[in-house]
Amino acid sequence: MAPSTDEATVKKLTEELKNAAVHGKPSVGIIEVLKRIKDEVVWTTSMSETEGGRALEGALYRCSASLERREDKDLQASVAAVFDAKNLELRDEEIREVEARWWDTAPLSQDADSEHIELEFRDVTSQHKSYPVTEVWPPETVECAPSEPFENAAQRFRVQANKKHRHPFWPSRHFDAILGTERASMDTLGTRTVADVLGDLSEDRVVEYVRNDEDNQMEFQRSPARHFSFWDRTLPEWCMTPDHWVEPVPPPRFLEQLNAPRAPNEPYYKKVPTLHVTGRGRRIVPSATKPELIARSLFVPVQDGPAHTMNAVVDPAGDLVPRSAQLTPDKITIDEARAMLGRVVQSSTEPRSDPDAPPAGKRRKVNYEAYTLGFAWGLELDANGGPAWLHCVKWEGGGTIEYVLDLSGQNRRAYSEDADSPLALWVIPCAWVGIAVLPMDQKGISGETEKTVEGAGDKAAPRVGEAEKQKPAMSFEEWSSRTDKWIRNLNKKKFAPVVEVGVDGTFVGGDLGMSKGDEDEFEAEITGAKPGIWLMSIEPAETEDGGEDEDDLMGATPKIIRFVWKSDGSVNYGALPRASVFQRTAAADPDDDAEWEVVGTFSVDSGTPCLFSKYALDELLAAGEDREAMLESLMDMDEGDKVFVPAGIVVVGNDGGYEIEGTRDAEGRIIALRLRL
Repeated sequence: MAPSTDEATVKKLTEELKNAAVHGKPSVGIIEVLKRIKDEVVWTTSMSETEGGRALEGALYRCSASLERREDKDLQASVAAVFDAKNLELRDEEIREVEARWWDTAPLSQDADSEHIELEFRDVTSQHKSYPVTEVWPPETVECAPSEPFENAAQRFRVQANKKHRHPFWPSRHFDAILGTERASMDTLGTRTVADVLGDLSEDRVVEYVRNDEDNQMEFQRSPARHFSFWDRTLPEWCMTPDHWVEPVPPPRFLEQLNAPRAPNEPYYKKVPTLHVTGRGRRIVPSATKPELIARSLFVPVQDGPAHTMNAVVDPAGDLVPRSAQLTPDKITIDEARAMLGRVVQSSTEPRSDPDAPPAGKRRKVNYEAYTLGFAWGLELDANGGPAWLHCVKWEGGGTIEYVLDLSGQNRRAYSEDADSPLALWVIPCAWVGIAVLPMDQKGISGETEKTVEGAGDKAAPRVGEAEKQKPAMSFEEWSSRTDKWIRNLNKKKFAPVVEVGVDGTFVGGDLGMSKGDEDEFEAEITGAKPGIWLMSIEPAETEDGGEDEDDLMGATPKIIRFVWKSDGSVNYGALPRASVFQRTAAADPDDDAEWEVVGTFSVDSGTPCLFSKYALDELLAAGEDREAMLESLMDMDEGDKVFVPAGIVVVGNDGGYEIEGTRDAEGRIIALRLRL
């Protein structure tokens, strides 16, 4: 990699950009300088944090911010290209640093007089945990020199062991060494020599160790995998799909659709290696011995947007499995269970109704919250070779939430003897399970007529949003009048500013001005949020040191936007709940001491920051005809007393990048979001 651009060059290009952007000069001069910046500047974290780097970034934001330049599409595209290049270079730098920290080892000295010895690293984790430990790693032998830092030997051990037992996108990094009767983190022993540490070992040249990977979430937050979708990930050469993993049965017409033309946003399947999915980093690995049957690939539903491929929109609570294809655990055959491998499956915690039973006095309402949607990747067998457990990863959250379904019919609530362990698999009760029938399974290629799925009954489930499209649309005047009334009520102190998150569990955010067109997309998309009623708030932000904030000095009061899940249910903007119903309290809401993680990012350039529930926004826009006009009308709402809208929040903010942070409940669902302006 080339070194970062020197300070003098950065300063020179910054001045040229400022001069080219002087009021009245043509944009072509700015575009020429922008092209040079894109070609000549090498962005690194250290360069970005220098005075020159910050000045260049500020000039990039300002060069296209004036009113006469905002509508210049060529200029806006050139600015975006520079920022895209910057973000890619900073991302790649971060990935290189993480991969070096995880996988690089120091070479052994090859001097003729250099002594080499072997250390044995022995797993004694089970002897030092308060819960049952069923995973025991075989001993690892590591070559080292007595005179070198112990960290070198510890890193060789970590690399050797993780390549055998962990996913390359989610290794275990934290270990304690047993020194006599004491435990010490290997990180704290790093600067001591190997010879020095040898003197503290109970057994000569044997390092007993304890794995501390119960909460390994921080390592995944650093993982290169989080920057890429399943289908765009690349595995190291030492992590290959084993030959004995099974080839999954493809979805209907999968081969037919591979090279067929597709309409914009038409969903289809991508065949993705199962190893591209991390799970929790410990089970989906080439060395896995359980489950016995593992799919080589997963068929992932996707759709192509204007700029990139994304996960297809699928309603996880929709009726996606025809009744005739709903399999009950006590009757599933090995062939039926194996056919689910590699596919999207839906299961339910509630039993299906009996069509032959006499009608009840009152029709039983379907509990859609009983449904779970995920990818089936592994099948564990019982002693007789029958189906025992179906291993899956949830659809939401990038597919990292693992769970199992009991196919034995015994209604087991715990998986194996490690049920009390913090590493225990999540067991979801299973009344029935089946392969999900998605829109691309129901229709032909490029607009063929919808076909009834065999066994689906009189009518297949409608696609998401189809019902809304059948409703008569309001005129813009009608829509605006109704929406304005809702907004006024949402911003009154006597009402609670609430928003409904749908079963898709999705929020979207970004620069509203850049996301209002029919073909536009929001830059940030956050999945895995808990469906229900969320309370919105916006409040002044506190600085970490209590002093004056930089934004305050610039005349903009920093703010914190919060969305907090409050209850199940739906929102009726014609009958909003009183503020007292959802009163915010410190005891009820996550505070700053909760475990927050960055779940989305976006940037704003002379625009309007926004954050919406996707379901609520779709509902709001489905009532009208002109998406751009409707969204543009929301941009005028932040007048100090109108920040809440029926789908979320629209505010005035500074130019730059924004991070959306979230915190999760015990089931891994996002239950709160915050965004600092």
